[in-house]
Amino acid sequence: MNFEPRNNQNRPQRAGCVAVCLMTMAAAGIAQAQVPPDIEASLRKIGQIVDPACTAKLYRPLMPQNDVNSNVTPLYPGITVARDVPFSTHPKDLVDIFTADKGGGNRTVLLYIPGGGGNKTEQQAREANAFYDNIGRWATKNGMVAVTMQRHPGQNWNDPAKDVSAMIQWVQANIGQYKGNPDRMFIWAHSAGNGPLGTYIGRPEVWGAKGVGVKGAIFMSGQWNIAPLEVPAAAGRGGPGAGGAGNAFAGAGSTCGADGPGASFGIIAGPSAVSPADAPAGRGGRAGALPPVDAATQLERSTLPEFKKTKVKLLFGSAELDPGINGSMSAFYQTLHDELCKEGAEHCPTMLFAKDESHMSEVFSIDTDDMTVSGPVLAWMKKVK
Repeated sequence: MNFEPRNNQNRPQRAGCVAVCLMTMAAAGIAQAQVPPDIEASLRKIGQIVDPACTAKLYRPLMPQNDVNSNVTPLYPGITVARDVPFSTHPKDLVDIFTADKGGGNRTVLLYIPGGGGNKTEQQAREANAFYDNIGRWATKNGMVAVTMQRHPGQNWNDPAKDVSAMIQWVQANIGQYKGNPDRMFIWAHSAGNGPLGTYIGRPEVWGAKGVGVKGAIFMSGQWNIAPLEVPAAAGRGGPGAGGAGNAFAGAGSTCGADGPGASFGIIAGPSAVSPADAPAGRGGRAGALPPVDAATQLERSTLPEFKKTKVKLLFGSAELDPGINGSMSAFYQTLHDELCKEGAEHCPTMLFAKDESHMSEVFSIDTDDMTVSGPVLAWMKKVK
């Protein structure tokens, strides 16, 4: 695990920075548990692909017995879950809200934007139904209120960002009822969720009346339009890992038989249910995937100018086993990081390279003893003022 809050562009000094950062974290008493050896071996067997079903089988035993399919009350002792709360008029625009029963109000709020088809519950396989409640539970255990977002495919390039805006504005107006502080909110996007969030942060015209609305933004294993800043990874614009890989789903399910004869999706009940027809781009699908546009249109839609001046603190994360990654941060994140650092230390993103983690394990591991990702993310959030 490399945790690199870099505020300079002197690449030869990186090794020293990593060592200093790790020593600083150790001195502060931050315990960073690694990927369990048996799970690491299985992740490496799966390889550098996107495999929700087989990854879920690895992490499901580390989750509570109950999940979204369970009828027990309370579902998770000590946590109240408000399920399928609408934040707009579209039937798929829903959030789940997680609040610990004990404690006062005015808590930090964590908003989570999933990848794939935009589903707040993974439905690639039965075991995958345990996610992303894990992120909600983890946030409550660390004194936060969590909001996991379901989004719908858009027709226009900025529709997904407008969906994020509608969700943020709803949360600002209503999270106090759930003990949350609307003035201290963080937002976390994974994979295809990077596009909606990146466009949202970088296009002020989609914000609500109160502005961008978040203190910090976590981008993991994805990308968005930052033209005219072109990087090699742009060939796979928005793809898993943002590393320019080809078919990131090739071979998914093969190591655990998830796509064998008789295999089925983990369809759940309720308004956030999806069917195989809702995931046309493989089992994971993608919400709002639009055809590529020419360079002039990319320039017109660029988010780079706003990212250069935003006051939102940024964390970029790549997994070692992300598709297209070769031992270091994705070219997209690295190039954007270096470009933003030119604007001054206050604009320089924190970088997290998750050793031994894969595209799915980096989020499936949240709320387990594998704190390769959750430990640094929590430490970073606590430092953001």
